[in-house]
Amino acid sequence: MSLNLPRHALAVVATAVLVSLTTGCGGGSTKAVCEDALKAFQDYSTQAAAGAGNLEAFNTATAGLAAKLKDLSGKADGDLKATLTDLSTTWGGIKIDVSNPTAATELTKLTTQATDATQRLAKNCS
Repeated sequence: MSLNLPRHALAVVATAVLVSLTTGCGGGSTKAVCEDALKAFQDYSTQAAAGAGNLEAFNTATAGLAAKLKDLSGKADGDLKATLTDLSTTWGGIKIDVSNPTAATELTKLTTQATDATQRLAKNCS
């Protein structure tokens, strides 16, 4: 089974949030949390790209992003907190298992959820 398309889609989502977050990061503590979220996605993009072809490295990078987003949600309030929590849950649910025949379908669904959540994050940080 080829999972190149879903992995590519996840990389596109990460890139989209980077572009969205660089347009503005709000003010005060929101700005610091948004800047940290931007850094987390930048690090993830680098790690995920380095793990291309290595599913374990890709899964480790994705789990690391989920943990960082969860940590950041604890430093945020209101909509930003809820969005970071949703992102953490979504990215935490992404684990590629090539032995699972439904992995590609599950990743497509998670990619859609991640896209929605990253758009909300960009809105909260603008």
